[in-house]
Parts: sequence; C-alpha cells; structure tokens
Amino acid sequence: MRDTVIFFLLFSFSYGLDVTSGGVLSENQAAFDVRHYDIRLKVDPELKMISGYVDITFNVLSDMDGLEIDLVNDFNVSVAEVDGMSYPFQHKNNKLFIDALNLTPESLSTARIVYKGKPPIAEKPPWSGGFTWAESEDGYPWIAVSCQTNGAYIWYPCKEHPSDEPDSADIRITVPEPLSVAANGLLQSVDTAEPLWQTWHWKTRYNINTYNVNFTAGHFDLVERIVSILGHPLKMQFYVLKESRKGADLLLDQAETHLDFYSRIFGLYPWMDEKFGLVQTPYWGMEHQTINAYGNNYKNTDQGYDFLMFHEMGHEWWGNYLSASDWADFWIHEGFVVYAEAIYLEELFGIDAYHAFFKHRMRDKIPLAHPIVPHRNATMKENSGLDPYNKGAYVLHMLRYLIGGDALAGILKEFLSMEKKLPHNQVTTQDFIDLVHLRTSMDLNWFFKVYLYETALPVLNKNISHGSNHTFIEFHWENPDFKMPLEVKYSSNTGPRTKKLSLTNNPVIIPVAQYSDVKIDPMNWILLTISDPQ
Repeated sequence: MRDTVIFFLLFSFSYGLDVTSGGVLSENQAAFDVRHYDIRLKVDPELKMISGYVDITFNVLSDMDGLEIDLVNDFNVSVAEVDGMSYPFQHKNNKLFIDALNLTPESLSTARIVYKGKPPIAEKPPWSGGFTWAESEDGYPWIAVSCQTNGAYIWYPCKEHPSDEPDSADIRITVPEPLSVAANGLLQSVDTAEPLWQTWHWKTRYNINTYNVNFTAGHFDLVERIVSILGHPLKMQFYVLKESRKGADLLLDQAETHLDFYSRIFGLYPWMDEKFGLVQTPYWGMEHQTINAYGNNYKNTDQGYDFLMFHEMGHEWWGNYLSASDWADFWIHEGFVVYAEAIYLEELFGIDAYHAFFKHRMRDKIPLAHPIVPHRNATMKENSGLDPYNKGAYVLHMLRYLIGGDALAGILKEFLSMEKKLPHNQVTTQDFIDLVHLRTSMDLNWFFKVYLYETALPVLNKNISHGSNHTFIEFHWENPDFKMPLEVKYSSNTGPRTKKLSLTNNPVIIPVAQYSDVKIDPMNWILLTISDPQ
C-alpha cells in the first residue's frame, strides 16, 4: 500500500493555479508584521461563493509607501479600510495595494478588506489549492479548502509569506444549517446569523502559518474524548461525516497512541491548551494546526497503522510548532516527519523494520529533481516534489550513521525546544547544522554541502584489479573533500568480513578472495552513485 501512496504523491505534485507562496518579500511587506487575522466569511455552497471581510492587525516596522496585501484576482474587493478610514486601493496581479500613507513606524493598525467572489476550485487537492465543493452521501454540502502550495491568499487576504505568522487568529464561518464547521483552536460560539444560517466562531491563541488557517464544513458528527498524554489532559475531537461514523473511535485510539509516541520522542504535544483535532475532508489530508484534514478512509498500512494520520499529526511538531521561515528549508517540515515514521516502526518492530523502511520505501523513490535546500527566498513551487520528503528523511538517516542514534535523538528534541534566533519558533537549515556541530564537536559541512545543497549524489569510484592470490578493490570518493565512511562486506581468504573504511578522495585498497567482489554499504545507510568501469 505504501508504494502506491508514494507513486500517487509523485504523480500528484502538479499545480492548477499559477500562484504560489513565499519568494522574495517586497520592501512594503517587510515593513509590517501581522499580529492577528479575524476572518468573517459567509460560504454559500449553492453559488460556490464566499463573501465577507477580514481584519488584519499589524505592527508597522518601518516607513512604507502603502499597505501591500496578497489576494488573488478572483475576488472583487469593495472596501479597503485602515483604522476605520477608507482608502483608495488597486487590486491587480493578485496584490491589493492600499494607499494608507499615514502609517508610522512603531504603530499598531488594523486593515479591513471587504470582498466577495468565487474562490479557485482545487483541481487536485491538496497539492493544487482552492475550494473543494463536494457532497456527503446524505446529500449535504461538504466544503473544504487546501492552500499549502499556492498560498492562503487564494481564499483570504493576508501577507502570504512563511516568515510572518500571526500571533493568533479568529475564524468565523457562516454556513447553511445543519452544517457544522471545524477550524483551528477552540470553538467559541455557534450563533444564528440569519434564518437557516449559522456562524461558527473558532479561535486559536497561538501563532500559526497562513496556510494552516483553515476550515471544513459538512454534515458532521462530533466524536470527542479527553485523554492523558504523558500525564497531561488533552481534548481530542473528530468531525466525521455521518456515513463514516463507524471507525471513528478506533481512529482516535490510534491517534492517542501516536500522540504519546510523538510526545515522548520530541516533547509534549504543542497545543495542549486547545485540542488535537481531525476533520474528514474530500481530499487526502493536510496538517492544519489543531484540525488536521483527514481523508484516508481508515486505511492502515501492512504494519497496522494509519499512515496519513500519523504523518499529518507529526507536522504539529515539525511544520506547525517549529516552522521554516523560508520555503528553501521545507525539508525540515517534511523530511523530519518521514524520519519520525521510521523510528516509530523501529519502536514497534525493531531495528530491522527501521532499515527496511529506508531500503524499500525511500531509497528508490528520491527523484533528485533539485537540491532539497535550493536558493534562499524560495517559493513553495520551487521546492516541491518528493525530494524534501524522502531525501530529507534519508539525510537524517545518514546523519544517524555518522553521529549515532542517541545523539541524533537528542539533537532533534533540542532543535524543537531551543531558543531560536527568529520569532515564532522559526528556523533555517543553518540553525540545524549549527546545532549538530555544537552537540557533536564534528565538522560535517562536507556532508551537508553534498546532500542538502546539491542535486546529484556523491560518486564512489571503484576499481578492480587481480593479483596472483587476491583480487584488489580500490575505492575513493570523487567529490572534493567528501569523507563519508563506507561499510563493505566481502569474502577474504580467511572467511567473510565486514569492514568500515575511512574514505576520502585518496584511494583505499582492500584485498578480497580471488575473483570475488564486495557488497557496498550492506545496511543501505548511504545515498551514493557507484562508478565502476568494470
């Protein structure tokens, strides 16, 4: 089943909308810091339209020509206000420019954007962004939003850049009765907005990525419980379609087990004061903070766990709590969660299961399409595909080979909890490298340079020559300054042997039994290309 999943992922990284998240931050957007989003929208499933307004509270950091907000051209903006005053604006090229020239540094202001329109429809959610207007088996609307790749500005006005997370958010969504709305944080109220319509008000008091601000509406049952995670109470909620109610309790049983695992390995679940939430979606899944999208239909792997739920839950640590400030470092979101799955299998089934994960599920499913850390100020589209996932996880696997499992486990846990240079627990790849160097007292720049910042794998040169009593095999790395130690398994004149070679650009020769060969890297620790003229 997992191979099918990986193929589907690889096939599905295509994007219908010609917009994306991240990139170079403009001077105007760098001049303010968003503190809060208050989203108030009416969602009309019959018209496939949304309407309402969003209040954006922000700090002015430096002088700016005006307020620059991201919002796709699909919407019609009728009013743009700052601190209660209307201002002229232009809406073009998916940007909203408000001529609010009285903004002064160190001030706190609120912009209100009133708009309506038909949001983009997701062609292949969640990899292509937009709304999914579906219907449950009982005939009720089932509405979902996905926007990680294309950015949250495909449905609400915002500063669409990973470096700026609001400190908190309110989400008020009005839908026809009897639909329910599941969103981030804690439910504040459900009010009758007008006859036959209800407004669901959710609020998160934590900082949150713009793409993680999300809602799903449907004719749901609510399955909930209070559980103990490492001795701390946590509310668990699952908004599930009525036709899928059977199986919900077993899924929450799994979720409790997975929450305990992640909390032991990486630290307590970050949002204990709010909830761990799941909502059934008409697309596969996404890690929306405290309300993970779930569309895996209770399918377990051959090892007996729900891969989709496990993966998205892992992002509550890697991606939601700890976040990249630049999509160049997206591998920290994805590769670290994939690696977590490997150590989960190790805990369940032992070290052989851990190695099998990388040998059979990862090794041949790395496209090598681009470096997993491309240029700085990358967009999400520029760092798409499976490389940040699978090669990213393999980087941690190889790092474990170099420094040991216990050392890596300690570094990963500290990376989450340590004081950061950037706000909102945001990090860069260099932060991780610096921590590895600090805790190991090793210079591993040669390793990170090749595996993070280059596309091609390192080349191992192998040459064979024959003597009167032995065959001689010569190895050396082609890449300058590369010094990955290499395990080889071979037959000698005294029997089978396994040897770990300290290997650099200088040739190392080992004698083996006459006309026999060697097995290179028998445990599949290393990603490499073998150049063998024989």
